[in-house]
Amino acid sequence: MLPTCKHPRQPPPVNDFASRPVWRAHPPRDVLGTATLGWGLVGASAIAGRTIHAVRDQHPLPAGGGQGAVTHSRIIGIFSHNEHRARQFAVDHAVPQVFVNLADLLAHPDIHCVYISSHPRHHAQAVMAALAAGKHVLCEPPLALTLDDAQTAAHTALSRGLVLGVNYLRRADPALRALREQLASGAIGDLLGGRISNAIALRPALQTWRLRPGGGGVLLDRTLHSVDLIRYLLRDEAAAVHALSTQRILGSDQSGEESQVEEDVVSHLSLRRSRLVFQLHDSFLVPHTPTTVEIYGGAGTLVARHCLTDDPPSELYLIRHGHSSTLPLFAIDLYQHAIQVFAEAVRGQGVPLASGTDGVQSLAIVLAAQEAIRRKRQVTLPPPRAA
Repeated sequence: MLPTCKHPRQPPPVNDFASRPVWRAHPPRDVLGTATLGWGLVGASAIAGRTIHAVRDQHPLPAGGGQGAVTHSRIIGIFSHNEHRARQFAVDHAVPQVFVNLADLLAHPDIHCVYISSHPRHHAQAVMAALAAGKHVLCEPPLALTLDDAQTAAHTALSRGLVLGVNYLRRADPALRALREQLASGAIGDLLGGRISNAIALRPALQTWRLRPGGGGVLLDRTLHSVDLIRYLLRDEAAAVHALSTQRILGSDQSGEESQVEEDVVSHLSLRRSRLVFQLHDSFLVPHTPTTVEIYGGAGTLVARHCLTDDPPSELYLIRHGHSSTLPLFAIDLYQHAIQVFAEAVRGQGVPLASGTDGVQSLAIVLAAQEAIRRKRQVTLPPPRAA
């Protein structure tokens, strides 16, 4: 269910991220204007199913010259490392073509954009192959499993003038967008800190690769999104991180052998510019608590609830002197929004929700948190490289 509109006005223009610095070193190699964008899918995932509808539901574009409208985007085909899953996905979602190897999909002349939602261990290779083929790329987090691979991908996109987006979808959540605007306006005065609770029970159907070392556990599945939100909301970078792994239950076997990945992590993130400290709790184990983002200030507190899940609708509260008031939000389809702003970037207008550089910086923080857990001490991060 999508967030419910709490105000009858029309929403503001979709791309409200124009104030962010443009991260591309060069314009895209092939600005497509009003031509229909062709999409290739890499990965037969559940989120790919939702993204397909977002691609197909984009509003038509005016053709100009009184010639009517042009289809905004269309799905050309899909590749998956599991061919059976790809074929079933194509039947379920009316995808025209199934490619048995990635090279054939990338060679298709009508594919301009590649959406990658496969197993995280395949992301870096698929991203680099797509960029080498001259395709624009929208990749689900993580961009890669190593910092070197992520940096290489971001640099390659910049040097080739291609759009590389990392699909940090929660940046489009109505409550979080409004929270960011409230912070920018100084609504709660000088900031004092905050916390994120991204604790959701991992459904049995998802208790597969996420609980194995190659899947990264809760750090890559949840903490990665939490640290991206801190960077996005506060417009700041991490200077240091300390993290503690608490319980490991789901991945433990009957012999009592402990899970090899983190399932519940508490982190403290120290920010570089503001020197504020934020607490993060990311968990696969907590079933009955809403996801929340809380930002504390000298003149009030902002609390976003249900903002890290699709259902129920997200909410935003401003708390002052013990009184809580609900702030109005605009309804938005997060998936359509992400595709729309990415497509606009491909057409030379604006930037994606999150860039390849964003993908690098958030991954660096999570890898530092992983190191902090292993070494049982705070880990300092170097200043981000200039894009």
